[in-house]
Amino acid sequence: MGKRETPEEAVRRLGREAFGFLREAGFVGPRDIVGGFEYAGQGLRITIYHYFWKNEAEVVADVRVLDDSGLKVRAGIAQLYAECGLGAVNHLPGSAVSARLADLRVRAFAAALGALLPFLLASDRSALVRRAAARP
Repeated sequence: MGKRETPEEAVRRLGREAFGFLREAGFVGPRDIVGGFEYAGQGLRITIYHYFWKNEAEVVADVRVLDDSGLKVRAGIAQLYAECGLGAVNHLPGSAVSARLADLRVRAFAAALGALLPFLLASDRSALVRRAAARP
């Protein structure tokens, strides 16, 4: 019997392909981080990783931007998606206790980020990320 793929391995394997459009948009990456990877560019850092602690396991995808005052502002992709009026926060659940669920979550986050990219590249992105960060 072969070794089963872990959710973290699924995030790394699929994520590089699913988020490849970021390279075309001028981002550098993916750069490996603990549990996943990140892209940087256009004043943004986009992070995708698998989080596991106790009985919680999920795929986390967030965007950080350095705003004009020098503060880093961070929001989850699901919160940004809702803030831009593209759908509810629960349209992008993060729970991923298996490689199969991690695969589905990565695909969902990649599609959402593709729709969010024009908003994130706009001049008022700091305010957008700040508003999204305040969402539950």
